[in-house]
Order: sequence, then structure tokens, then C-alpha cells
Amino acid sequence: MSMPGDETVEFVEDSTLWWTKNHTEIDNNVWFMDIFGSWVEAGMVLAALGVGMAFVFSAVYKKFWSKKEDPKIPNASFWSCHTRIHETLSELRVKTDCARVQLVQFHNTGHFLDGISMKKMSLTHESLANGVSSEMHIKKDLLLSMCIDGLNLLKKDDPKLYVTDSLEDSWCKQLLQTSNVVSFSFLPLRKHGQIMGYLMCQWCSWNKTDDVDESLLEDLIMESRKLVEVHLVQENRNKKNG
Repeated sequence: MSMPGDETVEFVEDSTLWWTKNHTEIDNNVWFMDIFGSWVEAGMVLAALGVGMAFVFSAVYKKFWSKKEDPKIPNASFWSCHTRIHETLSELRVKTDCARVQLVQFHNTGHFLDGISMKKMSLTHESLANGVSSEMHIKKDLLLSMCIDGLNLLKKDDPKLYVTDSLEDSWCKQLLQTSNVVSFSFLPLRKHGQIMGYLMCQWCSWNKTDDVDESLLEDLIMESRKLVEVHLVQENRNKKNG
């Protein structure tokens, strides 16, 4: 025989179980959707998207800076150095009233069959007066062995004025005559005591040649040589540092 008190207790216990069960379902489910599970899945999706975007942005960032720092693209120091060289040549040309001022540098390119390195020279900088043709297409990868007569004059390190017609017949003389060079003056460029190239002034008119002040010419071309040598050394340092 059940007591009224027992029924009340059983009812309370059943109600508590019912409330707890339904309360849990209400907390986790809305409109038959598991809210807790949905938020976890959404968080996982967002985390995966974040990681993916981080990889994409990292790749784009690296690609951008690798292009910006590409050594094939000359940097600011390169432009600055060669701009100063060209300005030095142009100033020398104006002060000496010549047709061309050139910077020619020696280099090695390729080897002969016996393994000996080919010693060549190329025109790297040139300042021209109005109406004067360039020698850039001519003085390119020229073998030094073809220019022995000219190199012998260069070794004298004498900035005097040379008249083309007074030279002995040679390939160098023919090259000068082909470019209508009436007279010229040049000095070797040195690094650690070795000749690395030369700086040359050319006149293509007898009237201009007759007006040359040789004492002034010597001072101007020697000063310009010092500046060019400094610029080339600075360029070499920039390459090593950068």
C-alpha cells in the first residue's frame, strides 16, 4: 500500500529527470539542430580557412619581395654610379670641346682551343656631341690582340694629343679613320696597378684639333680618370656587398 508521501517523492523524482533531460535537449538543440556540434564544425572550418589564407599570403609576400630584391634588376647604387660616370664623361667632352669621350673596359669572354682565356675590350660608356655617330656597335668584344699598337701607346700613360694620320698603319688606325677621328687623347684606367681599360677623347674636326689647349687637356683628362676610377671601385664594392 503506497503512502501519499511516497507518491509525491516519486513524482518529484520523475519531474526532475524529465526537466533535466529536456533542459539538456533545449540547450544543445534548436529546431532539431545540434548547436554545440554546429559551432565546433564552424570553428574548424574557419580555422582551416585561416591557415589556408595564411599560406597564400605568405607565398605572395615571398614572391613579391623576391622580385623586388632580384639581383638581375639593378639597384639604386647601380644607377647612381653609372649616372656619375656619364656626367664625368659629358663634362670632360664639353670642357675639351671634343666629339666623343669614351670609357672602354677590358674583360675576358670565352677561351681559345688551347684553353687560354680570350682577352677583349668593350665600350661601356660614351658621351657624344650633337650629330656625332656612336662607336658602341663597333667597339664591342674586340680582341686585345688586334689592338697591340694602340695598347703600346696606352702603356705610356701620356695624355698628349695624338694625330691619327701620324700613326703607323694598323688596324687601330683604320678603326679611328673609319669613325672620322682626326686626333685623340687617352689614358689607362688602373686597378691594383693593372690596366683595366682606358678613357679616351676624340676630335673629328681639324678646326677643333687646332684649338686644343694641350696643357689644359692633360689636366682635365687626368682629373676625369681619377673620378672614373673611383666610381668603378665604388660599383665593385656595391656588387660585393649586395
